[in-house]
Amino acid sequence: MFDDLTELASEICETPISLISLVDPKRQWFKSKVGLTANETSRDIAFCAHAILQDDVFEVSNSLQDERFFDNPLVTGGPEIRFYAGMPLKTPSGHNIGTLCVISDQPKTLSRHQKKALTILAREVISQLELRIQNKKLALANNFKTQFLSNISHEIRTPLNAIIGLSDLLLKSDSVKNLNSELLGYINQISLSGEQLLGIVNSVLDIGKIEAGKMELECAATNISEAIHSTIASLKPFADRKGVTIYLDESSHCPTLASLDRTKFSQVLSNIVNNAIKFTPVRKQVHIRYFYKNNTLHLSVIDQGIGISSEQQSLLFNRYMQVGHAAQEGTGLGLYICKSLIDLMGGHIYLHSEIGHGTQVDITIPIVPLKDEHFEPLNDHQLTSRTVQHILVVEDNKVNQIVLVAILDKLQIRSTVVDTGEAAILAAKHTNFDVILMDINLPGIDGIQATIELKALNFKGKIIALTADVFRSHDDKALFNDFLTKPIQIDHLHKALMS
Repeated sequence: MFDDLTELASEICETPISLISLVDPKRQWFKSKVGLTANETSRDIAFCAHAILQDDVFEVSNSLQDERFFDNPLVTGGPEIRFYAGMPLKTPSGHNIGTLCVISDQPKTLSRHQKKALTILAREVISQLELRIQNKKLALANNFKTQFLSNISHEIRTPLNAIIGLSDLLLKSDSVKNLNSELLGYINQISLSGEQLLGIVNSVLDIGKIEAGKMELECAATNISEAIHSTIASLKPFADRKGVTIYLDESSHCPTLASLDRTKFSQVLSNIVNNAIKFTPVRKQVHIRYFYKNNTLHLSVIDQGIGISSEQQSLLFNRYMQVGHAAQEGTGLGLYICKSLIDLMGGHIYLHSEIGHGTQVDITIPIVPLKDEHFEPLNDHQLTSRTVQHILVVEDNKVNQIVLVAILDKLQIRSTVVDTGEAAILAAKHTNFDVILMDINLPGIDGIQATIELKALNFKGKIIALTADVFRSHDDKALFNDFLTKPIQIDHLHKALMS
């Protein structure tokens, strides 16, 4: 960009040399140059040292006839300057930091139009410098934001792991059946509140991952019908409380199995259907239909709700922009995240709505059908493994240790717990573990360094990373067999152990 500006200045002013010269206390150095091989000169002999003291174009028509420059080494020797014209580069704060100058070995004078052009080009040099400064500031701010979200991710998700994990284990325990309805309700409310808080945290963190370029697809064999049914089933209690009926139309053919990122697909569908339920009145319907055509999954969610005005529709997919009634709970991030995830999957989202006549959201996602359709969803009785006999849990948080041990007990897998990376290395030297669940943030050496040292010792089992920091998996994925983000869920852990 700067070379283009010096080239243009040279052409307009008809000089063989043009420079963007920045002046410091002892020298002038050339940010950009045309027709000159030197990179800098002393400030004592620089023509630009005179030019920066001016506010307008500083011009020397014939240096041999100017008492200030006739014996200057740049005049008596190379590049034998006879003509010089320089326009100061003035920053927005009012400091002259250098010049855009044109030089010739022949005497001359600039025309009025040439001086005006040089002035305009000098302003453009400053604009480009300011733009680069702002870009650097933005990059630094984004780095700080990503680091902040990374810290928040760890600090919030670590206690959430305990809240959600323990309440889930309580609700699945046989002994909970003996509790009275009031105590059972308390446990359910703890679990529900934990899930709601996790949803809010995940929304904010998803924005951070998307903007940091760390959101990745994790495609796997997915039973499309089962994924849709499971998502709808999770929202049915909310629909029942609202008095809204969910109707699913499965009349069209669709492959049983396809390669798809189920988690992100379910997140999109859940958000769209949740919004439809939220804005649909009592005794009305939310209609869901889907079909497959031309290697694309087509899915529509149609509600009989209040509708959205054309003005609000233009704001729907904007970040942090929430439409509708202020009393409606939510962060306003959901639809922005949905669109970002659909874009990531190579799909599209369309919305049609009219006030008083409901809303229809259409989603298209390219999918790859899989031939083997013998697919069974994960059942509780499958949550055992004979191939994984003994797991080393490396976790420094005492409550998280309890959660992981309880989950592994349910999976009928023996576990040993240590709380430092050093202890993990020592334990692996004396005991044959099938799997190590390695927390990333540990006192002493962290999980990354501990894993590197374990691999140097030729540890043969799997090492699965555990982290409350959703930004880590992108950077360190190649080091581990798998990554699990806290809160740890029993089916996700089982899948990681079996893969």
